Amino acid sequence: MRLSRNKTNAITLGVAALVLFFLYALIRILLMIFSLQSAVGEVQNLKRAAQNQDLGAISLGLDKAADSLALADSSADDFIVQLFGFTPIIGRDIKAASVVSSGGRQVLQAAQEVTSLANQLIKSGIGKKPISGSPLIPSLRDGVGHLNKAIQQLNMDLSSVDETALHFGLDSRIKSVKEIVSSARLASLKLTPLVQVATTIIEQPGRKRWFISIQNLAELRGTGGITGAYAIVTSESGELNLEGYGSDKDLLQEGRINFKTYPVGLRNLWGVDLSDWRDVNASAHAPYAAQLFADGWQQNRGERIDGVLFIGQGVASQVSGAVGPIDVEGILIDSGNIVDFLAKGIYSRFPNVQDKDSFVGALTSQMFNRFIAGKISGSGLIAAAANDKTGDRIMAWSRDKSTQRVFTKHLVSGAVSKAFGPTVTVTLNNAGGNKLDAYTTVKADYFLGACNVDTFTGYQGRKSRVTINLSNNSPMSGLPAYVDTRLDSDFGEKRPKGSNRELLTIYGPVGSEAAGITVDGIETSVVTGTERNRPLWIVDLNMLPGSSKEIILNLVEPINNDNSEKLSGKPILLGPVMLNSPSLSSSSSGECSLR
Repeated sequence: MRLSRNKTNAITLGVAALVLFFLYALIRILLMIFSLQSAVGEVQNLKRAAQNQDLGAISLGLDKAADSLALADSSADDFIVQLFGFTPIIGRDIKAASVVSSGGRQVLQAAQEVTSLANQLIKSGIGKKPISGSPLIPSLRDGVGHLNKAIQQLNMDLSSVDETALHFGLDSRIKSVKEIVSSARLASLKLTPLVQVATTIIEQPGRKRWFISIQNLAELRGTGGITGAYAIVTSESGELNLEGYGSDKDLLQEGRINFKTYPVGLRNLWGVDLSDWRDVNASAHAPYAAQLFADGWQQNRGERIDGVLFIGQGVASQVSGAVGPIDVEGILIDSGNIVDFLAKGIYSRFPNVQDKDSFVGALTSQMFNRFIAGKISGSGLIAAAANDKTGDRIMAWSRDKSTQRVFTKHLVSGAVSKAFGPTVTVTLNNAGGNKLDAYTTVKADYFLGACNVDTFTGYQGRKSRVTINLSNNSPMSGLPAYVDTRLDSDFGEKRPKGSNRELLTIYGPVGSEAAGITVDGIETSVVTGTERNRPLWIVDLNMLPGSSKEIILNLVEPINNDNSEKLSGKPILLGPVMLNSPSLSSSSSGECSLR
């Protein structure tokens, strides 16, 4: 009888323990879900605060959202809750909540750091007194980089979450989070380089003069586009001033450039005139062109250039969003229409080149003066960045080596790396002398394949392949003559209206070798060269309107460097800086082992 009672007590205790176990898990799961829902609500409030540019409300909202996510994250990390992540009914809910709470917490912590630094800079008098030398500036630059990294990682993690399979109201909440994070990802990708360049410029000691190459991405070059206009901006202990501006015609009137600083081995690769301000940026390595811009200004004006920036229509749209709509000669330009107008519409509106240049000059003057004066809308800047669908990005060069190291660290120098590793860069140079690259699109893929293939130069290697689909989507009629002209020499090809000639350049990994290159499946001859240790191949393509070509480059590339050390890492494909954002992908069959 006593044994039976003891057995009953043990069962009762076991059942009670099991009930407590499930009750504890239920409470923790509900706490996680409610905290997550509260955090999402606070993020919605944050969006409204950002639109009103209320820094106090933003700081308070960040704190509340971070606290809610901290509770959710604590529950998600609980071992017992994680066990329920393997259950068939609520397992997906727990895993989804865990992704959002963990990744979102990291994003909000980084955002809190950036907001705090921004508030401190405002209180220290940024824009009202010299701030060079302040430790807040490099901290803000690094903080924005950390925030961008956290946002990109959260967006990647969320891509694996299927919100349609969730319960407890999480489906709509997670969908909302994915939309917010996706928008934030685009804005952060565009704004982070802009902030990193701007903070580096305003922290410069003394007086510095910056040459801004305003690139027209409708006529492509290695760094983005032909220099259609320029601006000279001075910085002095954080204070910026617009010293001058002009068109490419004004630059030509300054005089030719002595290009002795340009590497001899590269001077004839693209067949350009390096003494012409419009053609110095055929190479993808932006510092080469920047040095020539600085040299040309010094030679012709006798004024020292301390740094050079490269911007195109995409960056211009962000600046436009920041400064608001501008009326020039009765035409209202804003972030929503500036890209298309400067790439396409301007040529119909101003068939006379001098009138076009006058318009661009007036627009440039007003935009830069507003921006430099600090008449900036933060919400307008963020919205414009999120809506920027171009493949444009800012690049910067400094004569000062320590400043250039900062640009390089933050990947805004536009430099072609000399380092070993699976990295391929693709660029385009318009050789037709027209503005048809407003209609050019690129899709490219880089694949790392079979291992244990030796290179001809003695490295252990593997096979790889670069596939590029280039399209000319220009219409055959209806374009102004200035847009669809062909200034290149006639080699006998068929040249209807809207046809173009492109020089496609592929920079291979250091130590790699071509194992064959085809255009639409036919072996083709190419121009070959070497730049910064990288082999490059230039394919001359005549592009009829509405046509596409597939270029395939088969490679054998090293898996070890000069020190016989194994190379590792995912393949990296860098596409052209262009008006229509290139579609890029890369993949690998797996890591290779050294023999």
